[in-house]
This record gives sequence, C-alpha cells and structure tokens, in this order.
Amino acid sequence: MSDLGFNKIAAAVLMTGLLAIGLNEVSHQFFHHEKHEAEGYAIEVANAPSADGGAVEPEGPRDYYTFLMSADPAAGETVAAKCLQCHLFEKGAASLQGPPLWGVVGRDIASHPGFGYATNSDGLTSLEGVWDYEHLDKFLERPKAYAPGTSMNFIGIRKEKDRADLIAYLRTLADPGSEMPLPEPLPVQSAEAAPVEGAPTEGEGSAGEAPAGEAPASGETPVQPTSETPPAEAPATAQPTSAPLNP
Repeated sequence: MSDLGFNKIAAAVLMTGLLAIGLNEVSHQFFHHEKHEAEGYAIEVANAPSADGGAVEPEGPRDYYTFLMSADPAAGETVAAKCLQCHLFEKGAASLQGPPLWGVVGRDIASHPGFGYATNSDGLTSLEGVWDYEHLDKFLERPKAYAPGTSMNFIGIRKEKDRADLIAYLRTLADPGSEMPLPEPLPVQSAEAAPVEGAPTEGEGSAGEAPAGEAPASGETPVQPTSETPPAEAPATAQPTSAPLNP
C-alpha cells in the first residue's frame, strides 16, 4: 500500500471519530437528562414501623406560615423545571399531559375546564376543597400516597425546602391582588414541664424516707437519743524531776 493510500484511510478514521464526538456534544444541547433525587421506585408502606421498631407517631399540624415565609420564589421557579414536561405556567395556556398551573393556588381541586381528570374513586376528583397550601404541600410530597388514583406519574418532591419554594412560586402565578393570602401562624402552646417518670410528686417523700412523726414499723425498736456524755479524761499529771546533787 502506498503512503497516499494509508494517509487516506487514517484521515477517514480520524474524521469519523471527530464526527461521532461532535454529534454527541450537539445532541446534549437538545436533550437534557435530569436525575431523580433517589434512584429506584418508591414503594409506599402504610403504617410502617420506625427504625427502632416502634410505631410511627402521627404527624402534627405543619406551620405553613413559617413554611412560606422562609421560601424563595426565584428558587421555586428552578424547581418548577421538573414540571415543564407535563404542565405550562403561562396565563391562558393549553393543557398538556397535565392542566396549566397559572392560578392553581386557591383554585378548586380538579376543576380546570377541558382537562380530563381521572375519575377513580381515590383520584383527585374525589377530593374536596381548593388547592391551598396544605393540599399542595402534601400532594407534591407524595402524589400517589395523597391521591392513589391520580394519573400524575411523578415520584414527588421529598425536600421540604424545595416544596416551599415551588409553592411560593406558584402563588405568584396569579393576577396582581388575587394571590391567595398567606396562612396564619400556628398558636404558641405553653410548654409545661411534664413529670419525670419515677420521680416523687408533691406530697410524697423520696423513696426510703419515712415522713416525720410516723410510727416505726412493727418489730423495730426505736433508737432513743442518749443525753449522756462520755466522761472527761483526767489531764495527765506532770512527773516530778529530781534536781542534780551538788558535790
């Protein structure tokens, strides 16, 4: 093979490799891949025991005033990028796989006209009320757990800060002056010191002590205090010394 033929083959191989690398880089500009927060499939287990083997205590009311006051709507717009595949955010936008989210905060649940909601007995159409902060928070956290019959195939947003930012951003998607009011803060509960288990309560003496004036138990001889004092020891007398004899 002549040198010219070898150079042609080498140039063809080099150009093919460069073309493959270039196409790969260009494709990254059009197709974005986002990783889920947790790999695998989420499996909901009802009444699952805690890590120490005890029963899970029911969760108390969430303070949505603090929840939203610490939220950042600008960061919520970044979180909302997860929803762009199925939802639009502009006013008057059409439905995609899900209804548009303009004005969703404060809107009746499963009420967007023209969108075909799942009519399962445990879907969104079975829920009453409006999309307030509590409904949105719990639905976004675990959609299938909150409404098992929903047609939204989304694993949910487990981070509380991300949910707060997203809800704060959705709250801004409304006409000026029509935003849903912020919730009231939870009332402050006075913390009362709970009695320590095993500690004596008021009116009870500590273990092992008998109250003053109480008679000793039968069979025991009371010890009487003695008023006698030990006899004083006589001081030691000085021994006489003999004076030296003079010669």
